Amino acid sequence: MDETKGTKIYGYRWVVLVAFMFIAAVTQLLWIMFAPISSLVALLYGATELDIALLSLIFMVVYIPVSIPSAYVIDSRGFKIACVIGAFITAIFAILRAFSPTYLMLLIFSAGIAIGQPFVFNSPTKIARRWFPAKERGLATGLGTMAIFLGILLGLLVTPFATLAFGFTNMMFLYAGIAIVAAIVFLFLAREQPSTPPEMDELEDEKMMTGLRRLFSIKQFFILLVLFFIGLGIFNGIATWIEQILLGRVVDLTQAGIVGATIIFGGIIGAVIIPELSDRFQRRKPFILLALVMAIPFTFLLAYHPDYTVILISAFLLGFFLMPALPIGLQAGAEMTTPIPEGTSAGVLMIFGQAGGIVLILLMSLVRDVMLTFFWAMMLLIVLDVFALLGSLLFKETAKG
Repeated sequence: MDETKGTKIYGYRWVVLVAFMFIAAVTQLLWIMFAPISSLVALLYGATELDIALLSLIFMVVYIPVSIPSAYVIDSRGFKIACVIGAFITAIFAILRAFSPTYLMLLIFSAGIAIGQPFVFNSPTKIARRWFPAKERGLATGLGTMAIFLGILLGLLVTPFATLAFGFTNMMFLYAGIAIVAAIVFLFLAREQPSTPPEMDELEDEKMMTGLRRLFSIKQFFILLVLFFIGLGIFNGIATWIEQILLGRVVDLTQAGIVGATIIFGGIIGAVIIPELSDRFQRRKPFILLALVMAIPFTFLLAYHPDYTVILISAFLLGFFLMPALPIGLQAGAEMTTPIPEGTSAGVLMIFGQAGGIVLILLMSLVRDVMLTFFWAMMLLIVLDVFALLGSLLFKETAKG
């Protein structure tokens, strides 16, 4: 403890963060679980390819209207209450979804699970501020978002094997059980804040509505909104259409799934390493620029190259450089908008990111239908990436160092 400043850094901060990571990973596991077994789900429920895509897309659609209410709970009642609400909504609807007799019920209960998502995903920067010193906040936010990627990775890799081992219905109940455990673990282990803060240079948060009004008067924040719209849109577009993007260049669906998982795995590694470097050098802008620059060649190789090994390497490096921009961007948003509550800034950023996902997923499909190939849809992503890169040059550094 620093007696002169009245601050203390507690080891228990890691317990709180890991408990959060557990529920964040489970939420994404429940989102992506149908993707690797889409043909089986379509067969069981008599659904079309678009119907199965809607099971994932519904999460992005629901996120937008729920994000601001969830941010209000985070900023007015605290991240613990918000995450507990999100975790138990997720668990309850996961149980109900396991009983779904029809596709319509499956979609409705998936939307129910999606309601819980913003209560969890808008919380990492608040946890970082409450428990971590400034020099560790990029890392804390990075690890929190890494859990999101880890949940996607587990969903893609484990679901087919769990379905084969236990059957589809039992797999659904298994995942619901894991969601219940995650909610209970967080309820008992997480604490809102330590008795002594890690920093004493923090300003008192504004009220949420006041913060929202001020948020849109910050020019730098508009740049960040555009970056989130394009950056998350690119990631969601590639993740959604990876099988079609690779059509004709991979042997089977298993290889397409491996490529998708490789992007996520690269993102997990990058989310540990790159935010740590961002904290060490106390710089956000160079790492955002790096993400956008490196996305260009690896997106092109993923769209064009015929060699499977090159595709895998490109997928890993795309995830490694692009996905850590999410936690760094969230942390930059929190830093540039202080004393506006972190939940508010994160919630608005994630709304734009999810909206970008919806728009680019649909736009990529439209380009494919017109050009009869996903290659030109990927070129569209590169053009948007270049636009984001040029915009990010106007971005001012937000870190204190």
